[in-house]
Amino acid sequence: MLNLPAGLAASLASGVTLLCWCWRVTRRDGVVFGFTDHDRDLTFDGLTYTASSGFGGADVERECGFAPDQGAVAGALDADTVTAADIEAGLWAGARVETFRVDWSDPDQRVKTATAELGEIRRHDRRFEAELLGLAHKLETVTGRVFARRCDAELGDGRCGVDPDHPDFALGCDKAFATCRDRFSNTLNFRGFPYMVGNDVLQASPAADPVRDGGSRGLSG
Repeated sequence: MLNLPAGLAASLASGVTLLCWCWRVTRRDGVVFGFTDHDRDLTFDGLTYTASSGFGGADVERECGFAPDQGAVAGALDADTVTAADIEAGLWAGARVETFRVDWSDPDQRVKTATAELGEIRRHDRRFEAELLGLAHKLETVTGRVFARRCDAELGDGRCGVDPDHPDFALGCDKAFATCRDRFSNTLNFRGFPYMVGNDVLQASPAADPVRDGGSRGLSG
């Protein structure tokens, strides 16, 4: 639930409001821009929110649970703010977007309604459109490594190291340890964990066989 300033709450309760949207956009290189859909520039917290950019937002879809919010913003390409060259260079990708509902007659009466990031950015003539992703989308990002028996490299990439001129390269790789060993003699670069125990081992009861040296683990690839 949003905590509204007293003045803004009173304005909303009166039924007569002077509201606009403002967006504070912080790129990953630390450069900060302010935009508003009001017809003149506004200033608060030391940042001027420009009205000339044509910046505006669409409705944001919100769902219960961990599903990320989704929306969009659009604006005009401008030599002083959002340029085509900066978009192509990736400077705006992943920028942090803070959205404010502001009383334009008194910008101190405002409330931050959302925080998101810019996703895919598309250019159309002299305008741009960008996805607006709620911060929950980070929960869908894979970080670190996946521990599994099979290799997680792609055949021939830098982590795999197999030369595309290898005589068996066209046969491909099913990412099993045995294939890496027998087909490509590339076990030093195998990026899986072939001797990782599975659920069957973890759930098994003690075996009657007195020899338990681990010698049978992973031999099948």
